[in-house]
Amino acid sequence: MNVWITANILLNLITMINSILTILICLFILILIVKFHRKSRSVPLLLAGHTCSTLLISAFMLASMATVSLFGYMGINLEQHANTLWCRWRGFFIHGFLCALYDSYMLQAAYRLCRVVFYRRKHLHSFPLYSLLVPTESLFGVVSISPVLLRDDVIYLPNEYYCQTPFTNIPAITYIAIRLFLLPLLFIALVYVCLLRHVRRRNSSSTTTMNNSNYRRTKQNTRDLIVIRRLLLMLGVLILLGLPSIIFLSILIITGYHIPVTYRIGWLSVSFSLVFLAYMLIQLTSPLRKTVRRIFRRDSPNRNRNNLSHEQQQPLTKI
Repeated sequence: MNVWITANILLNLITMINSILTILICLFILILIVKFHRKSRSVPLLLAGHTCSTLLISAFMLASMATVSLFGYMGINLEQHANTLWCRWRGFFIHGFLCALYDSYMLQAAYRLCRVVFYRRKHLHSFPLYSLLVPTESLFGVVSISPVLLRDDVIYLPNEYYCQTPFTNIPAITYIAIRLFLLPLLFIALVYVCLLRHVRRRNSSSTTTMNNSNYRRTKQNTRDLIVIRRLLLMLGVLILLGLPSIIFLSILIITGYHIPVTYRIGWLSVSFSLVFLAYMLIQLTSPLRKTVRRIFRRDSPNRNRNNLSHEQQQPLTKI
């Protein structure tokens, strides 16, 4: 086994482990929602569950791709090591659900914008409205990537053992990059700027006539602004995590040389991104964060009490 095959096996293995870790975190989040918040009509919990579901499906697709590629480099032949229908659809779905994932953060940003700027219009941040927007956004995110499937841009890559849009297809890769990364980042940045101006103007106008209602509204606006700032920072970090793929694509465009580890490094960075997103989902959703803290706080006294009772039951030894 040469160094090239060993490196690819290692990269695929790390990608698969990150994907499995993301799946476990997402299952934990969904269990929290079902067990502790199943009767809640909270929009943030609805949006968190939506983001978690798209994360779960994306991680499953990525784990499937990494597993197939891992078996290929280990010399284990599978039926999926060919230009099959499932191979092409899986290559399409990984981009489609990643697009739905990033669009879910756009929906969270839109919710914060409506709750701060249009807080008097309750229907704009109501639970029934977002119950309709969530499936609509997911469907739109997947369908918006469908041109790469309709134009047969998703093909089997013999050296990777799975189907994907190749980096050599510059128009298709450029479209995916703009639709998947650039548009969500620009939208959330625009929402953040609008919220920042609104909150500053609101705070400056309410300083002279500060009452309980204005104080609560100012505090709520500040919290929503912090959430949007974290969303923007998080997507900025994700863009940085995709920097290796951008560098490899630039090298390909300028020099015409395709680096062999382009796909492996690209999907490895995506796998780290999914783990980061799954963890930050708990931090960004206040009900989930409070539930996790309450669970660990409840377990900590029980553990201390058990340790204390165990020490008291131990017989005293003579000196």
